[in-house]
Parts: sequence; structure tokens; C-alpha cells
Amino acid sequence: MELHEEQAEHVGPEFDLARQACHAAIAETPALHYLAHYSSGVFDFGMDALGDPPPTPDALPGGTRREELKRLGRHLTFQVATLDRTLQEVRTGRLIRTVLHTEEGALFCDSVVPTEHVVGLVLDHTGAGPLLGHPAVEEADRAVAGLATRLRAQLSLGSLNPGGWESAQDVAPLPVGEEVVAHVTVGEEAGAHVTAGEGPLTACLAAVRAQDLHLVAHVDGGEVRAMVDCLGDPSLAPFFKQVTVDARRRFYHGLAQEFGALTTKLNRAVNPVVGGLMARLVLDVEMGAIYYYRLRAGEYLVGVTIDQARVRAADDRMSALAEELTPIGP
Repeated sequence: MELHEEQAEHVGPEFDLARQACHAAIAETPALHYLAHYSSGVFDFGMDALGDPPPTPDALPGGTRREELKRLGRHLTFQVATLDRTLQEVRTGRLIRTVLHTEEGALFCDSVVPTEHVVGLVLDHTGAGPLLGHPAVEEADRAVAGLATRLRAQLSLGSLNPGGWESAQDVAPLPVGEEVVAHVTVGEEAGAHVTAGEGPLTACLAAVRAQDLHLVAHVDGGEVRAMVDCLGDPSLAPFFKQVTVDARRRFYHGLAQEFGALTTKLNRAVNPVVGGLMARLVLDVEMGAIYYYRLRAGEYLVGVTIDQARVRAADDRMSALAEELTPIGP
């Protein structure tokens, strides 16, 4: 399908290399339906394979799907900037990749530098099974991440390894020390070490490990019902030079509780264009990632890894855990 291209009036020759890189990315990635470039939240240019006809002469301004996508991209880049500031508290670096995965599609927002973003879109997501690894979504996710890296190279900047794909195959095993009991927070008993019982707590304990998935929280009805982590494992000590284990633990506990409101707000913006409920959200920072997986209305999982090389592996474990805990049937 022929690509449709559009650019803002302010775009000059200084954007030529970026436009060429974006054109190559969408042309080489059949799964990508839309790709756009933003500077400080302002639309610069975009290209798509939507196949939508041009608007009729009597059409209302701003009413086309392309205009909706431009507004959505602008909204998303501002939301990413806000989340980036929030996540700075735990010293894990900038927010470099955001994935909003709904029941019907996926939206990606990757950072080139803090004021420059590329936004990609996959529509018509189909197929059952785990969310992670859906061929179209993963293909587009990798393409947008690779594009962000190429645009950084144009500025003589190195890769931030969005998605952790560049190092996923070469991850060295962590040093093996004595086994560390997972830290478990249940209800109001912050800091309590308890024996796992039946239900989600048992599954969460089994999912958490120092190799990749470092924290899992189960939230239901707006309350963190259980939170399990291995942040105190000696092998993770190098990640705590600037912040304590307890400080990170408190931050992620509060963030997990707020994810319900956050995803509701994001879903309202994304749903009219992408369709479906938010099922998975990834906030990929320079040192690891935070994951949200919806289980049912008002119930979800939050996971954390603090190692960028293990972002994909941790997402895989979260996907498997969510599938295990997702109810079957109405």
C-alpha cells in the first residue's frame, strides 16, 4: 500500500534525515500502520499505511482519523513527559519507551532525547494467547525502538537499548549467592515476611526472582493486596548506589496503587482511535521497566525489573503470570 505522508509547516531541511529514517522504518515494517515524529509535544511529520481517502471538501476540520492520531500522539508525548518526571524519584533513568497495548491494537512512544519522540501504531490486533510476543505488536515495537536508536545515532548519541533487545541474547548470569527470601507486603502489613498461601500470592512468589522479574504487586479494588520483591538480593546491590531498597519498595507500592487511575486516563485517550481496553502497559526506563497487566475490571498486576538487559525476560514472566491468573469465561 502506498504511504501517505504529511508534515507541519515549520519542518525544514533539518528534519530530512529523520524523515528518511522514519520512512524506511514504516516501509520495512508491514505491522506498523502509522508513524509520527514530535518535538516538545508538537507534531513535526507523520506517515501511514491506513489507506484512508482524503477528506471531502465539506468535512469538518480535525475530524479525520489522521487528525485524531496527531492529537493522540501529542497527548501521549505530554503524558510520557509527566510520567518521566514521576519516575525520576527512584533514580532509574529517563522514560525511553512506552507501550500501550489494548485488546485491539498497540501504541508506542519512544524517546530519542527528552524533547523528541517517535510514535507508532498497530491496528486490528487479533489472535488469542499471551499478550507478549504477538507477532505484529512485537514487530512494530522493535521497529519503533530501532528507529529511536537510529535517530540518536544521527545526533552522535549511543543506544539506550529500548526494550532490552540489543542485549537480551548476551545477558550474563547474575552471581549466585545464598538464597534470599522474597520480601512480602500483604495488605497493611508493610515489610512483613510471611509464608505464601493459596491464590495470587503463591503465583507472585513463584514469578519473582533476581534473574529478571524483581517485584510483583497484585492490586484489586484500588488496594495493593500483595507485593513481593527480591530487591534485597545481594546480586542487585549495584543498582542501589543512589537509592535504598526500602525507598524503592515504598515508591513502587504507591505507584502500583495509582496504576488503576493512570490506565483509566490513558484508556480514555487511546480507545477512540485504537479500540479495546488497556490490557498491558510498559514503562521502559534506562534501568529496567515497569509493567501493568489487566486481569479483570479493577484487578491487575504490576511488575518491575531494574535491569535493562532483562526487560524482555521480565515482561515474558509477567505475561505468563497474567495468563495464569486471568479468569476464564464471563
